[in-house]
Amino acid sequence: MAWFAASALSSARAPLAAAATALAVARFPSRSEHRQDHYPQPFAWKAPIRCDGHAGPRLTCLGEAMLRYIPDPDTSSAPPSRFTSRWLQSAGGAELNLTVALANLGWGGRARWISVVPHGHIGESLMKLASAAYSDGGAENLILVRRAEGDLGIYHVWPLEGKVAFQRRNSTFGQMDPDWFDDAFWLRVLSEGPDSSAPLHVLHLTGITPLIGPRPHKAWWRALLIARQLRREAAEAGDESSSKRQRLLVTLDLNHRPALGTFEDLWVMVEPHLGTLDVLVFSIGDLLNLGALLGIPEAARMFEETEVPPGIAGAPQLEAAVKRALKAIQARLDHKCNIAVCCKQREPALSVPGGPPVQLRFSMACLKGGDVVSTLDTAITQEVLEEIGGGDSWLSGCIDGLVGSPGPSQQVAPQWTPDMWRAAMRRGDMMATLKQRQVGDFAHVQRTVLDEALAQHLGK
Repeated sequence: MAWFAASALSSARAPLAAAATALAVARFPSRSEHRQDHYPQPFAWKAPIRCDGHAGPRLTCLGEAMLRYIPDPDTSSAPPSRFTSRWLQSAGGAELNLTVALANLGWGGRARWISVVPHGHIGESLMKLASAAYSDGGAENLILVRRAEGDLGIYHVWPLEGKVAFQRRNSTFGQMDPDWFDDAFWLRVLSEGPDSSAPLHVLHLTGITPLIGPRPHKAWWRALLIARQLRREAAEAGDESSSKRQRLLVTLDLNHRPALGTFEDLWVMVEPHLGTLDVLVFSIGDLLNLGALLGIPEAARMFEETEVPPGIAGAPQLEAAVKRALKAIQARLDHKCNIAVCCKQREPALSVPGGPPVQLRFSMACLKGGDVVSTLDTAITQEVLEEIGGGDSWLSGCIDGLVGSPGPSQQVAPQWTPDMWRAAMRRGDMMATLKQRQVGDFAHVQRTVLDEALAQHLGK
């Protein structure tokens, strides 16, 4: 993962200082408060939320979130003593990030996060930070969060040094009782529920969760098992249930974290579920690792067989190398699902001394049928003020583009055409670009801002 140049924060102090206010630590509850339930009881259905006069799609995800700490970039005043330092506290987690981004794009309470968060002051801090990140306070988004005794994971980020350190061992999420999320739970959450008019439901997972430990892995596995069961039952119902057959989509961001386990460990967990997925998102590193693991030379040696010049000038060669890798991986995986990857080329020549790094961003997908779609022709040259959360934001924009609004793309899901994929990935590219101008894991980009930025970029 690339990080800021050593002096990047100094020239960006004004926007960072403004962001610091948004990342301020939430008030801790009093001793008498901290064991009370400040949020809705888990697993209680509420009235469906409708946006723009229609019942929109829903998204549900399972994953851990942690408290994030970053040194306060505002050094205009000294700490209270030479024995102290100032840090900004916020919250983050890949799955939580996705629901926050979609909620702020207009999905509201239809983007829900399932997790386990501890009781007590620290758990309350995370819940309040998460609640504040949602456009309407998060009551519906957080209704499936389970509270339990235990610890909360934390991580520290040092942008100037390019370092991040996670401390999540023995977290409440990792020590969950997987029976909290048994078959009956997933059947209830993933089936039609209270709103039979919703056009579809997206189950989103990542490869982070199963590597955290055997207990989260079991909950994750059950979600995919029930998703497969529901899809099979809908398919067996025949043509009269064709609309229902489109109701459940499954997306998975592989998001391999080496600190949690090997790539082989993760792939052993993911591979049996490929037929359940509609979208599988890789990183460039994942393509290399998968190529090496499965003996796919076009992926394992893609940068040996194709020389990619540094900087933006090398983008066409990068596109060609990734295209060959994606097609070879798709063939080896027997065309079971759509696969996608984000591509980035750093350009030091365009970075202002003391400013944030500059990169070219585009994305590519290889569809189940073998067609490869790329957004290189509309790639975005962006300044990267925040390294973390770009991938989650890209995926939120892409999902929103594929199914977020009524229209042909939503109606034919998951049988999207190349043009539908291209439009959705362009939306993801811009969403990631706008988010990486904001400090913190969360994206606070609103739909009108995204639409206007994308239209301006495309010259519409």
